[in-house]
Parts: sequence; C-alpha cells; structure tokens
Amino acid sequence: MKILKAALIITIFTLFTGNVFAQRIMLGPRVTGNYNTFNQKNLTVSYNGIGIGAGGQLDILFNRTIGIMVNVNAFDMKNISNSTTTNNTTTDFDYTLSYATIEPMFQANFSGFFMTAGPSVGIKLAGSGERTISTTGQTPQVTPLTPAFKSTVFGITLGTGYNIRVSPDMAIGTDFMVNIPLSDTFDAPGTKNTILSLKLGASLKFRI
Repeated sequence: MKILKAALIITIFTLFTGNVFAQRIMLGPRVTGNYNTFNQKNLTVSYNGIGIGAGGQLDILFNRTIGIMVNVNAFDMKNISNSTTTNNTTTDFDYTLSYATIEPMFQANFSGFFMTAGPSVGIKLAGSGERTISTTGQTPQVTPLTPAFKSTVFGITLGTGYNIRVSPDMAIGTDFMVNIPLSDTFDAPGTKNTILSLKLGASLKFRI
C-alpha cells in the first residue's frame, strides 16, 4: 500500500509540474506486446514467454528536447514457461503473472524521436502456475502450483521510440522498451531470480 501511495504521489507531482512548466503535454492510451525471459542463479533450463500490457502514457516536454514520460500500466502480463521431454514424457511448467506498473522516466526528444530512462514499480495483481506431464498414449496430468511471487517488484526502464504526428493535437507513438529487474520475482531467500521484459508499445496521444 505504501508503494502504491508513493506511485500515486509521483504521478500527481508529474501532472502538477507539467501543467506549470510544460511547453507541451500529451496523454492517451497505450498497449504493448511483451517478451519475457526468466533468469535464476544456477538454472540449467530456460523459461520465457509472451504477454500483453494495457494502460496509458503521459508525455511532457519542457522545451524542444527535455521532458518526462510516464507509463501507467493497469495490466502488465509477464508469463513464462518451460518444456522438457525425456523419452516419451513431456513436462511443462507454466507461470502466469500480471502487475499494475508505473514508470516515471526522463525523456530526451529530438524532433519526434525520443529516448527514455527511469525507475519502474510493479504491484502484483495475480499470479499462478501449473505443471503438466504428458506421456504418449496417456491423459495429461495437470497439477496446480502455488508459487510465492513477490507482491512488489522494482526495476529500471530504458526505451526509445518515435512520435508520428497526425495533427497539431494528436500523435501516434511507437516505442521499444526494456525493463531491467532490480528485485526478485519469486520469494526465495538466497536465490536470485528475475524476469527481464522486452516491450513493443503503441500509443495514441492527444494534446491537453
């Protein structure tokens, strides 16, 4: 709850600062496609997966070059899975995670092309897992898992993108962003584990 309050304070402060000092403010919905890679110390198999995200983007410029950009993701999916086959038996592990995330970032803009960097805070909305064992000629055995996911995750978001101007008051934004984790995904003391996310995003922004 304290983290969520802090995120709201950052957003309100950003809006206030933008209204006072901004040369240009744009706001609109944003969607993403995510590719996620799980990393854990001494892990010999790979876990990865895809997901989607939906939320909004606040784009503020204080002058022609310097500004801030805030991504608020109401839903940010970071699924991962792994499949191994031995003889005639395949074992699949699937984990489904979703977060509400906020990413307040510094922005450098060059005639529509922009680069961003800043912190990321994610609050877990849901998390589940299951193991499926499939043997040739037999019914697959599905076992629900109850992994101990962290309720809050932290990271750094780096990105680049381009705003396509549609009209004086509207633009289509495209971006590629990387979320570099700073905290563990699973609550496993002594075992470092994280999810790296690559995101392709698109936004429709209106001048306010």
